[in-house]
Amino acid sequence: MSENYIKSAFFLVCNKAEVAEKHYVSLYCNHRFYGGPEEGGWYGTDTTLIASQEVDSEAVAVVMQAAAVDLAEKLTQEAEDARNRACAESMEWLEERGLDADFLPEPDGGESFWVATETVRGSFVSTGDRCYS
Repeated sequence: MSENYIKSAFFLVCNKAEVAEKHYVSLYCNHRFYGGPEEGGWYGTDTTLIASQEVDSEAVAVVMQAAAVDLAEKLTQEAEDARNRACAESMEWLEERGLDADFLPEPDGGESFWVATETVRGSFVSTGDRCYS
């Protein structure tokens, strides 16, 4: 076989190869914040990237995402429990002093965690509006 034939065959095979694409499995947090009293009160949401793991294929990312969903659900439950405890402690503090609930500012809306696969790390990061619209 000639060297040109071998090279041609090699490049023909390589042209059929798929381009490698990076994938990320990312843990996000949605944090709901109290925006203001307009229209009976409104909330906004900030989404932050907590952690991200780079993987070499979409298939690996999907498997890893499925494994991380349980962690996200557990973190959400823990955050909800902590928020509920803080609200209860605030109410107890108010009751001890004979104050109405509107003495303290509105609490934020809590946090929830979720997992995504993405090709661009942090593509779901967002900041909610800080003014009523």
